[in-house]
Amino acid sequence: MEEEKHLPQRYISTPFAYTKFSKNLSLLQQSVLTKVSELLQSYVRHFFGSELRKDPKVPRPLFSEAEKHNGMPEFIMSYAELGVDIANYNVARAAVQEVLNLTVDAPSEDDDGKASVKAFNIFTHANISFEGGTGVSFRLNPEVVDYVFDMSQGYVRHPADIARIGQIERMPMMYYYLHKKSEHWKYRVVNLNVLEIKTYLGMLGKITEGTDERSGRPLKDGKEKKEAYPKFSQFKKNVIETSINDINRLCKDGMLDVCVSYEPIYNGKRKVGNPASIEFTIYDTIEQMQQALAKKQQAQEHASLFSEAEEVFKPGEKDWQMFVATLHGDVGKELRKVEFVSYDGKTVLIKASREQCQKIEKYLTDDVIKYIKNHAKKIFGKVIGWNYSLSDN
Repeated sequence: MEEEKHLPQRYISTPFAYTKFSKNLSLLQQSVLTKVSELLQSYVRHFFGSELRKDPKVPRPLFSEAEKHNGMPEFIMSYAELGVDIANYNVARAAVQEVLNLTVDAPSEDDDGKASVKAFNIFTHANISFEGGTGVSFRLNPEVVDYVFDMSQGYVRHPADIARIGQIERMPMMYYYLHKKSEHWKYRVVNLNVLEIKTYLGMLGKITEGTDERSGRPLKDGKEKKEAYPKFSQFKKNVIETSINDINRLCKDGMLDVCVSYEPIYNGKRKVGNPASIEFTIYDTIEQMQQALAKKQQAQEHASLFSEAEEVFKPGEKDWQMFVATLHGDVGKELRKVEFVSYDGKTVLIKASREQCQKIEKYLTDDVIKYIKNHAKKIFGKVIGWNYSLSDN
């Protein structure tokens, strides 16, 4: 998609497992991680053309045993490449040092030779030069590269400098997650719940200190990290809204390949607490998104008119009218042409011609059916079906 749009950024492929290490890091620290991924692109390209891609193991290695045995290559990146202002050298150096101290849990053995889980440094032989020096140089730890770059979890495509052009710290990870869940933008509507988003972003409460080395269980004196933004209103305002706005800003400026809108989806009409899911809709351009949102607003305004004359509606008719009025795509277009007959609490009976029935059924692919079910939950509070009463019998 980036090639079609002639975007100025260089896009790279990053193992999805590796993106998880960006959680709770500053944009500068994330720039270090994305620079590492950029420097590893030759290995990523080799992976897709090698037998490693067919390896059934989990984790699925990005590097061959020979590459790990011979020692990982040394990577060097300048402060300029990281966008570091030399005037803020001490702050930048401290931030980079924190990244170089990142660890990953991997299988190991304790002093008694028993299996255990141990925290390993991701980077070894790290060096941060003094002010005016080269910058940052380091090597990846061959003991844990299979876990850090586990290709069994797939990969995401993104601008190499996504962290540098971003203004919101969680924006890059929201972009990665939507790219992953949409299967590289194949699906344009993605429903995610708050728990899975917070889990990926590292926002859930957990024991951060005082953990038993062998079992990994928290000790009684362990310090607990509280869940960030436990109220949905806070989470929406400070995480979802800010991240999506930053994605859309970059798309508008021609620096990202997509823009995104979102809507909390509740089961039923009472909108309290966490929604059942958050529906993210992905567009190619800001203009396309604005047009879609304008149509949706018009449909909602049209549907609101029904509330003024609710007594003229049959049971379920008002919800059905709102349902079809806000249903996107060809199936929505066809359903708006048919006549509502009745609703028994589970199934809507509609009157349609044979030709109309055939057109509607033709559009019911697996993806469309999944979308319709989610849309029905939003309007009816549950999944509903429909049957046909032929008008041309």
